[in-house]
Amino acid sequence: MKRVYVGIFGSGLGHASRMMAVSRRLVQEGCELQFSSSGESTRYVRRQGYRCNDIPLVDVVFTDSGSFSAKETMKVAPWLFVKVFKQAGVEARNMMRFGPEVVLSDSLLSTVMASRLLGLKSVTVVNQLKLVSSPKTPHVAAELLTNGSITVGNEFWELSDRILFPDLPPPFTISERNLWGAGSAGKRAEYIGFLTPPRSDFVDPETAKLLRSPRRLIFWQVSGPAKTRASLLPKVKKVASALRDDYLSIVSAGNPTGSSIPLAFEGGFIYDWCPAKDAMIDRCDFFVSRAGHVTISDLILRGKASVLIPIQAQMEQMGNAAKAEKLGVAVDMSEDRLTEASFRDAFARLSTDETARRLRELRMYAGGFDAVGSIVSALRF
Repeated sequence: MKRVYVGIFGSGLGHASRMMAVSRRLVQEGCELQFSSSGESTRYVRRQGYRCNDIPLVDVVFTDSGSFSAKETMKVAPWLFVKVFKQAGVEARNMMRFGPEVVLSDSLLSTVMASRLLGLKSVTVVNQLKLVSSPKTPHVAAELLTNGSITVGNEFWELSDRILFPDLPPPFTISERNLWGAGSAGKRAEYIGFLTPPRSDFVDPETAKLLRSPRRLIFWQVSGPAKTRASLLPKVKKVASALRDDYLSIVSAGNPTGSSIPLAFEGGFIYDWCPAKDAMIDRCDFFVSRAGHVTISDLILRGKASVLIPIQAQMEQMGNAAKAEKLGVAVDMSEDRLTEASFRDAFARLSTDETARRLRELRMYAGGFDAVGSIVSALRF
């Protein structure tokens, strides 16, 4: 039996959830798996029934208001690199105990570093090769952050034997802002199409009642790091309440350790964590979420239009949302524009025949890729 060690970047649940599709295929092929990640992602992987080492999170800095801070990230950058090297040491010890034959990293640098240190073959899945700063960031700091992330990142990502982009090839690349022009690592990478979480048919009794509602339904999926969720949730509830005469709002607050029982509020119902997310997305008339790459990929493969609210000053999500709108399958809405009027306008734009046509075409094209198969094939050295 081949042993596969899987390292997952632990900020938010997007990376962890999409790796579950890969893990299922590997288990079917008789592989033994061990994971590593951080915080909520570690707990999520363990709930799926896998062994997962919990390692300290190394991430960029978010302000208390939920926005990405390039300035503060630059201040702590040296310490972040120290933490990455320490994390790599932890990963190396984890690997030595497990004894893998091959290593898979989903955007986790320390896993790649540890695999090379131990002479193990590795495959990296990543949709961000460089950090891009907000236009509000001072020019010098922005240049240092972007160029530094390219220079340092290339040195580490190139330690991988294979680099795979879980995205569509140009000109349809969702993460173009963080992948294009990112140096030598980007030039040798391969586009494999969208990698999305496995879908679940599970519907609990409480959610089933809401799904049977005859009213037009908005599903608001709040996700991401805890600080970013805390900034968005009150605004979502305020707009949902303003729309209550015409729409029933269902809100998932994005807390994977919270309650899965919906509680009523003025605009509809709110879960800490919606246990039947897939059924809710399929049923809803309008879907609203952050602009994570995994979320957008999943929506395109479902043929579902959306309103995307990127994390403030987080240029990866801002770039994703802008590209999705450019492709005609979403409306990009900044967090400071969350009003009843802006949502009514967005819903009108998403209800056109042109949006439906673009969704059909992009869904058909994206459906021609097999990201899971490409990753599993790459692991067969």
